[in-house]
Amino acid sequence: HPSLLPFASRRMEWTDVHYRQLARLLSKHTWLWTEMVVDKTIIHTPLLDKHLWFPPEQHPIVLQLGGSDPALLLQAAKVAATYGYDEINLNCGCPSDRVAGAGCFGAALMLQPELVADCMAAIQQGLGPSTPVSVKCRLGVDDDDSYEQLAHFVKVVSTRGGARRFVIHARKCLLRGLSPAQNRSVPPLRPDWVWALKRDFPHLSFQLNGGVLSSYAVNAAINIDGSSQHAALGPGAIDGVMVGRAGYNDPWGVLSDADVSVFGAASNPAVSRQQVIADYCKYADAIIGRWQVKDDGHQDPNIRVLVRPILNLFHGDRGGKKWKHAVDAALKAGGLTSFTDLMDKTLGQIPDEILHAPPRSSHEAALILGHGALHQCFDALPPALAQPGDRARGENERRRGSSPSRKAQKREQQQHQVDAAAAAAEQQRRQQGLQQVSGCGCGDELAAE
Repeated sequence: HPSLLPFASRRMEWTDVHYRQLARLLSKHTWLWTEMVVDKTIIHTPLLDKHLWFPPEQHPIVLQLGGSDPALLLQAAKVAATYGYDEINLNCGCPSDRVAGAGCFGAALMLQPELVADCMAAIQQGLGPSTPVSVKCRLGVDDDDSYEQLAHFVKVVSTRGGARRFVIHARKCLLRGLSPAQNRSVPPLRPDWVWALKRDFPHLSFQLNGGVLSSYAVNAAINIDGSSQHAALGPGAIDGVMVGRAGYNDPWGVLSDADVSVFGAASNPAVSRQQVIADYCKYADAIIGRWQVKDDGHQDPNIRVLVRPILNLFHGDRGGKKWKHAVDAALKAGGLTSFTDLMDKTLGQIPDEILHAPPRSSHEAALILGHGALHQCFDALPPALAQPGDRARGENERRRGSSPSRKAQKREQQQHQVDAAAAAAEQQRRQQGLQQVSGCGCGDELAAE
């Protein structure tokens, strides 16, 4: 069945339990993902509920783990199993050097498929057979970026590690030279590789991540017809689409019509943003201080933390910026008695016609989006799916002295652009004389990017 998977940011603590509660108020059927939780955190934290607890209404939900030591992942999985997650995922896609260099996990793990397989086997052992496991990865890393290498990774991890589900961010990752932000845009999207994987591993489940920004785009991706390339690649060949930071930056625009437009439900759960905020207030007021109340009275979570997930509910709407300023002023002024009190003092900045407006249908959203970045994303899907060995054939043609194919020329041009961007970034970093530090790109995504 189609699944819109919110895994909503590319930074830790974006898709925390509070954001996921908001997402669930907007969509009952979307699979929700946690931010990446490192295995050592689960094993050693004194505040375990802060990292793993979730309300029962957040099912279906996926816990994403970070780690590269099978023994530690086994311990973490055993602990996580007691919380009742519907799936456990191992992050092999984070492009941050902070992750790739710290115990070698994230995207760097793609260079060690046998180790990933051992990690997956350990996670499954810790969970037992009833909870499925999955891997989220890129198309490749640095120069290890051929389709054959990606297929080898999938084969090893699935046969030796027992993984049956793969979420593929349809870009390669450059750990040398590009920042996490650049790794989300500079390497070209190659979503056709995801369909090629489904063709070559029909017994496995594949979900597309990257460049999908709305429920309308989710339907477009799920219904791509590749049957002219292979009989098994008709509409619905891929098993889901993951929407990433778009679901955090514009939760109402991305999720409010998902149940109807993606899952075929008779209605959406949220009739207006006023209702969503009223329901979220009940959740927020009940959870203030749940993790910890310090001697100085500081509460974890506090009102400031709880308001963060809803700040983009009025993304692009009239009054949205004024409301954010009013929220910030009220928080600085202090004296708030509850989360509801904060909303009562600030929501007057939002016009009633916006506050009470119903979800915008995916069809209407498509008309508004027009032929912008969304359509450019799907223009990147070639009419003929890329065949394994295209790159190798291009190399053989050059060795024979013949002209490379048009597809090989295009890919070579794209690679030159990536290399140039990486070189420019490295040169700028050296000129500044500063070590580049940037946020980790994990913890992000909803299940449908």
